[in-house]
Amino acid sequence: MNLDFMKEAIRLARESKGGPFGAVVVKDGQIIGRGANQVTVVNDPTAHAEVIAIREACRHLQDFRLTGCEIYASCEPCPM
Repeated sequence: MNLDFMKEAIRLARESKGGPFGAVVVKDGQIIGRGANQVTVVNDPTAHAEVIAIREACRHLQDFRLTGCEIYASCEPCPM
């Protein structure tokens, strides 16, 4: 586990308006997706930090497969 990536997930959680949850997706040592919980902000039950970070990572890679990526979350990832 890389503490810098975990700290970034926690920073996102602290700044979140939708609950204390943050996540980052990392590939080859670079953050390619960031997310903070937006469920209550946008009234979308799928707008969890992990999902937002994954969506951003997929856009960055222009691929839905996140082979070789890691996700760091400020708490245990949602089982959703």
